[in-house]
Amino acid sequence: MINKTFDKIEKSDIDALIESEIPEGKTIEYKESLPGGREKDKKEFLADVSSFANAAGGDLLYGIKEKREANGQSTGIPEEAKGLQGIVEDQEILRLEEIIREGIELRIPGIQTRAITGFADGPVILLRIPKSWASPHMVTFQRWSRFYSRTSNGKYQLDVSEIRSAFALSESIGEKIRQFRDERIAKIISGDTPIPLSDDPKVILHLVPIASLESINKIDIKGSFEKLRGISPIYSGGWNSRFNFDGVLNYSENPPHNQNSYFQYFRNGTIEAVSSCLIRNDRKGIPNITFEEKIIEALKIYIQLEKLMDLPPPFVLFLSLTGIKGFYMAVSTSKYPFNNPQYIEKNDLFLPDILIDEVDSDASQILQPIFDIVWQSFGWEQSINYDESGNWIGK
Repeated sequence: MINKTFDKIEKSDIDALIESEIPEGKTIEYKESLPGGREKDKKEFLADVSSFANAAGGDLLYGIKEKREANGQSTGIPEEAKGLQGIVEDQEILRLEEIIREGIELRIPGIQTRAITGFADGPVILLRIPKSWASPHMVTFQRWSRFYSRTSNGKYQLDVSEIRSAFALSESIGEKIRQFRDERIAKIISGDTPIPLSDDPKVILHLVPIASLESINKIDIKGSFEKLRGISPIYSGGWNSRFNFDGVLNYSENPPHNQNSYFQYFRNGTIEAVSSCLIRNDRKGIPNITFEEKIIEALKIYIQLEKLMDLPPPFVLFLSLTGIKGFYMAVSTSKYPFNNPQYIEKNDLFLPDILIDEVDSDASQILQPIFDIVWQSFGWEQSINYDESGNWIGK
């Protein structure tokens, strides 16, 4: 894989592969031409893509000529980057994306595709396939059920025992994420938080990049401090920033009542945001528009932060509410004059996790199913702040 952020890869980076004779391997593969329209070509392409996703991820480059042995056998060493002649870049990229979309199950999140120009015959097409944490992915094109992975020698087909191991690993990842959330919630409820919080209800948001499970201390916390200090806690007009044991902490304090908020960025890229001022004991009605608006704003910022920190999707989102027993959902009395408030009997709501697989996804649409469950917990059919098309209209 080219050791550079995808959007910043240039012609010079491709030329460097040729000059250094970087061979094909577990995370990179060269092709002289794009896959054709034949069934065989599409299956080969899908096998390549899924093998990267089921292994460590990697780069697939089209428009690269390889050196060959005397018998015509490919050596896997790039010889020349001439590019692809006579193609319409956007059309070919859309065609490749459609083949992937229709020929692989489950869908692979986070694949990036672009054309890099400046070569003799035309552009080089680069596909970056991330390591997938929803693996194993199966090639299903024309009912062709095959699983592939990769080693330093290239792709290979998984056998039955390897397929079972891949599914078991995928399940264990989900369990690790849920365990992390449960442990953090327990600490927050017990008062083991980086700043003092009031006894008011807590709104707790966790955003976990699945890639964060791969290693600890992956993020350069010191070098990233300037990026991180500008990130707002939920429902906060101003905040302070400092390093702490877990990473970087941004916090707003409202003495003497400790109706505070904090944003904790962990060393592995996980985000924890907690507010004890969005829902308050002295106002038993939850301010539904402000409640949704501030969470939407925060999620939008946090997803873009992960992109800035080069942490790829998918991300797992958790939203939790604690200490809300006896509260109701406050709505406009002029709009709902006959509404009879339903006081919730549960003290805590641990809402279902949501998988986010695109960094440009609309935060309000991601949160709609979670907000609907919150409203249903207070006796409503769904959130009243969305129109029939799923657009948030709270304002």
